[in-house]
Amino acid sequence: MATPEQLVALAKELTRMQADWQIHAYGNTMHAFTNPLADNPDSGTVYQPDADRRSWESMQAFLAEVLRKS
Repeated sequence: MATPEQLVALAKELTRMQADWQIHAYGNTMHAFTNPLADNPDSGTVYQPDADRRSWESMQAFLAEVLRKS
């Protein structure tokens, strides 16, 4: 569960290393957002169906791109 500052630091490091990278951040979304059983806001884990759907679509696009290159 990274802070916004840690996310920015990671982005800077990946850029410095000339990595081909993307970071997807979903607003109003906690950890475990793809797990329909996650329901504990006190620990920061809550299912979020919109973010779940969007992240799955992003993963499918990523896999399609990577597997096309193989």
